[in-house]
Amino acid sequence: MTELVAQGRRSVQREVIPPVLAGIAMGMVAFIADLVPETVGRFLVPAFSSGFAWGIVALVVSYYAPTLRSALVAGVGTLALATLTYYGLIASLGRQWLSGSAPPPDGLGSVVRASAFWVAGSLFGGLVLGYLAHVFRAGTTRNAGIALGVALGLLAGEAAYTVLRIAFVWVGPMDSFVWTRLGTAAVQLLLAAVAALVAIRLRRPPVSRRVFLMAVAVSTVASIANWHLIESVRMTL
Repeated sequence: MTELVAQGRRSVQREVIPPVLAGIAMGMVAFIADLVPETVGRFLVPAFSSGFAWGIVALVVSYYAPTLRSALVAGVGTLALATLTYYGLIASLGRQWLSGSAPPPDGLGSVVRASAFWVAGSLFGGLVLGYLAHVFRAGTTRNAGIALGVALGLLAGEAAYTVLRIAFVWVGPMDSFVWTRLGTAAVQLLLAAVAALVAIRLRRPPVSRRVFLMAVAVSTVASIANWHLIESVRMTL
């Protein structure tokens, strides 16, 4: 009986510790990226506090979860803890508090609203990413191809939305800030493609390439529309 209890405890630890550590680390790194000088932060914020960065970490953590349940827990836990850590640090150690000045009347309220919005997004996104990671790991050739394609589309969605918005909607000057965003988006798209190619090569049995490409196309379009909705909501927070 004691041995069974010990095995169960080790199993729970293997499921809980990775998303906890990954989530807290992502939230802390994202907060630190906000504090560095703007010239450096332009590169760090998109790299460490973006949908791409957090999504790929959640996928990796979920992929190594042994069961579907643990993969879902890993996806949700990673993103939710990253969000809570990030906004918790903003509320307690943000520039306004560090400088000793009082926050604006709605300063804390905006942090709470943004935190609630992204926690809700973490719950939904974590479930989706956890499920996709598990299907890619344990599904059939066809299902794994669909899962990987959808995941790639989700990872590339924010960057693709940024490129399309600057190309067709942006009316301001093409200054260094805009070029930095375009460069970061290009790097994110490239890294997403590289990650997908590595996953295709490493998986045995291999995924269906045709199904994978079809899933990428559909998922990317849906993800762009989703990021447009997210940005619209963020403007009201």
